[in-house]
Amino acid sequence: MRDRTIRQPDYRVVYGHTLMVAHMAGHLIADDHPGWARIEDAVQAARGGDLSALDTIEREIARLMSDGVKPPRLAE
Repeated sequence: MRDRTIRQPDYRVVYGHTLMVAHMAGHLIADDHPGWARIEDAVQAARGGDLSALDTIEREIARLMSDGVKPPRLAE
């Protein structure tokens, strides 16, 4: 969304609203990135003994980092 906002100034209102709503709920916009769900599933699989899940975790984290997506805050 951030990149689209940079390229299309008219989109800034949509991005601003989304950012505000996400922060009011205590989340980053990046929390809903599909990569997080894949990582969470892979962590559960790794805990269950599936060592190939570690490759999935590594791949998804690398993909998120290359997209500039920051991890959500961990639950306290």
